Amino acid sequence: MAKSLTNGFTEKQVTLYTDHYYERADLVFRFGALLTGSREGGERLTEETFRLLLEDFAQVNEDTSAPLLLMALAWKAWKKIKTERFHEWNVQILQSMKALGVEQRAVLFAIEMAGLDIKEASKVFGSDENTVRKFLADSQKHLAVSSIRA
Repeated sequence: MAKSLTNGFTEKQVTLYTDHYYERADLVFRFGALLTGSREGGERLTEETFRLLLEDFAQVNEDTSAPLLLMALAWKAWKKIKTERFHEWNVQILQSMKALGVEQRAVLFAIEMAGLDIKEASKVFGSDENTVRKFLADSQKHLAVSSIRA
């Protein structure tokens, strides 16, 4: 009976998932909402990210950086769902961020919200560190100018 409740995962894996990944679902949702400009897009990206996580969760251990892994999987999920259409979410920050490219929004979020460093973000997005720095600076400048106008 216990095996069916945990889908074959060990108690240690369930604890790891609960303590380090499940609690970060809101981070993935916000990343998805930022990329898609949509609440349902955020939900869809979260669903796909956690599907990818659980698909290979046996490879995850306590030394794995949860934010780094989740951002990498969320970016992979984004590539899968980016052609899907979602209803636009009329939230001021999302409207402001639409002026930025997807990569700029993604880098800003990964560094400022998920806490990745430049090197980690460059791995997640498959870009060199200088490109990541440029995306970050551009997006920070845009936010500063947008908040002045608001």
